[in-house]
Amino acid sequence: MQASPFLAASTLALALSAGAAAAPAQAAQAELYIDVATHAMPGMPGMGAMGRLAGAMGGQHASYGMTRHPGMPGRYMDVALHNRAAPGQPATQAIPKGLRLGKSIELLPRERSQDQADGTVDGSGALGLADGSSYRVRYFWGCGEQARGRQPVEYSMTVRNGKPVQGGRAMAPRRVPAQGPDIGPQHVLWPNPGARRGVSDKASLVGSHQLDGEGLPDAMQFALGQADDFLPNLELASSGSPGDGMTLEWTPVDGARGYFIHAMASQGDTIVMWSSSEDGYAGPELMDYLPEPLLAQWAGKRTVLGADARSCRIPTEVFAGVDAAPVVQMIAYGSQRSIAQPRPADAARDWTPAWNVRVRSKSTAMLMPGMAGTTPRDAARPAAKEAARGLLRGLLGN
Repeated sequence: MQASPFLAASTLALALSAGAAAAPAQAAQAELYIDVATHAMPGMPGMGAMGRLAGAMGGQHASYGMTRHPGMPGRYMDVALHNRAAPGQPATQAIPKGLRLGKSIELLPRERSQDQADGTVDGSGALGLADGSSYRVRYFWGCGEQARGRQPVEYSMTVRNGKPVQGGRAMAPRRVPAQGPDIGPQHVLWPNPGARRGVSDKASLVGSHQLDGEGLPDAMQFALGQADDFLPNLELASSGSPGDGMTLEWTPVDGARGYFIHAMASQGDTIVMWSSSEDGYAGPELMDYLPEPLLAQWAGKRTVLGADARSCRIPTEVFAGVDAAPVVQMIAYGSQRSIAQPRPADAARDWTPAWNVRVRSKSTAMLMPGMAGTTPRDAARPAAKEAARGLLRGLLGN
């Protein structure tokens, strides 16, 4: 099945930005990475249970990596451990009661077929487009009543020999350094095929965590607080219409350090994209975790909206003349924290921590066409059910 222009352009942007920088090397014997994400689809009530049911019907199960680009609403958690003394060996992580996953979770190696499927995304084949397929891309940026000068920027995208080729004044994706682990046979993960259930919508990380397994440092124990927990839902709503301009509003997300919005719609062979960035192109590559120094830098340049932002208007010209309502994606960037083994009182001068933990969070929201003018309280359940089915069809490609 041919992919939609929305999926094609999103995949292209992510493909071009993939592998911009490698994760820094770490010297600790054991490294634990915990990523958490909260995803909402405002105007679609009851989607936590509905999403799980729809995923089960589609043969989908929780798997490592879903925090990066969540599909259905709910809370997601990815845990990866690299134990240099016993790489790839299973481990047990004792967890607080509030996580609602029992007393512990098992960290297991990824199945070999998954390792082989991983790799750098180059955009070839992933777009699902036949050779010769072409699209014209129009890009706008910035909040306000009217688009500013020099907009839109236009360029073309064509698939040749299975690879995307841009023509004209193509906009280069932002360079977002890779921070997560480069998952391989040396890592053990959760979720994994042995995980019996996913994360509850009421789950909390707050409390004591402890790792146990072959070769792990003694007393690899740490505590997480409210600042490390899942962020609340990002409650996003819109008013107006694509032809007359849309105003996006949201309630503040406790713990958010900034926001970013991206919208896209297509008509025929034309793709229209817009973002809330005030300093030029920024695309779907920003719908992910950002390093704190980069987030601070981009907040200063207004690439991302500040933590005190509560609304943004999409200029009238952006989607004027486009019949299809845009898909709007938004992210609230949460905290990032590193925890290292405490230094013993009698430690030698050349002592280094035997373990460290990195925890990061985000909250995202998506407004689907036909739901953008609603709020969670006034949306109809039948419409939500049909939208969920449509989203599943898009995710599964049928």
